[in-house]
Amino acid sequence: MQVDVASWLSRVTRATVTGATATVTVTGPDGTAREVSEHHLRADDLLHWSYTVRSDGQETHQSCNGREMTHIVGGNRLRSQVPTGPASVDDPWYFYSWPGAVEGWLVEMVRPVDLLARVVVSSVDTRGTRGTVRIRATPLGNEPSPYSGFSVPDGRSLRLSLDTERGCFTDVTVTHPGETGQTHHLVYRLTTFE
Repeated sequence: MQVDVASWLSRVTRATVTGATATVTVTGPDGTAREVSEHHLRADDLLHWSYTVRSDGQETHQSCNGREMTHIVGGNRLRSQVPTGPASVDDPWYFYSWPGAVEGWLVEMVRPVDLLARVVVSSVDTRGTRGTVRIRATPLGNEPSPYSGFSVPDGRSLRLSLDTERGCFTDVTVTHPGETGQTHHLVYRLTTFE
């Protein structure tokens, strides 16, 4: 498999997402699966975006219009001003951008280097469909707490499908060791991506 590294890096560190939808499904020790949430992201750039989560019959909205960030939960609206002036990713404004405010795991799906920098890869298989790389990995275990991404160091293991042409993870399966010796799986799947 050959990859144009320069163009690939621009995709996997993207600052915009025209549209992305992802679902989270949990599979219990008995093998039954149920969808637990659906996530929608649109981002014109780092400071103009909207994000909606549907879970357990409730909807949560977050958005940023470049001047303020709005968070709506259960009808309650919270607003905060976006800092102005010169900015870099080290400045506070970064945390008003979608990579700082949206669920960490979804950011890692659409910006793969955000995850690949935090895991130890145990195997890579490029024999799948064209442009797809299957990866097995475990978290490095040095992430600060709290952290809501895939690399939480809690004994989990990861199976990832990386679409090298679009520069995103299409699905990530997180396997958690159960306290009673039984495991359960969370499957994060990107259902649409533009």
